[in-house]
Amino acid sequence: MKSFLLIVIAIIANFTHSYAQKDPGLKIALAKMSAISTLNNPLATLNLTSPRLIKPMGGKENALKLFKKSMAEIQKDNVTIDSVINYTDREISKVKNIEYCFFPQLIVLGIPDSTKKMIRYATLMAIKEPGVKGWTFLDYSGLNDEKLNFLFPELAGKLDFPRADIKPLVIPNEEVNSSIECLMKTIDESMKKMKSVTAK
Repeated sequence: MKSFLLIVIAIIANFTHSYAQKDPGLKIALAKMSAISTLNNPLATLNLTSPRLIKPMGGKENALKLFKKSMAEIQKDNVTIDSVINYTDREISKVKNIEYCFFPQLIVLGIPDSTKKMIRYATLMAIKEPGVKGWTFLDYSGLNDEKLNFLFPELAGKLDFPRADIKPLVIPNEEVNSSIECLMKTIDESMKKMKSVTAK
């Protein structure tokens, strides 16, 4: 738990950025994305995934097949997404005509050992751009600089929210709520410190 916390703090502490006005539509879209993550619904996931990611996957039809396959493999391994907790006190940034926002997440997973849960840290990226209806999303944590620059050439060198591969935390069921509370508090404190530094 301690090492998990330290890595999360280190990641967020390295982030500096500018902020823009909030969009109330983003809160609704984020809630939908978080909800469908627990429902094993590949079509709903597809509809909220950024077209920038769908295109290199071979288009919607092929992307849907890949989502179905991925979800089937997770089910086969007896893993479930029980809940997704987002850190939502975030502002929107804008470069040219692209608006984007990063959301640190804690993903609680059910695993074959029913006495334990797994908590995974991730970062979700929300995107709003001309020609695309509403906000769409992608897993920012799983992309390296090369892939990001390919997907968003307009944002090359401007996406400085940190990414890292943090080993998931496996804990007893009775410790899940207290661990989530502690982790979210840590994320909140780190974000507030980061805002304070950026404002100076």
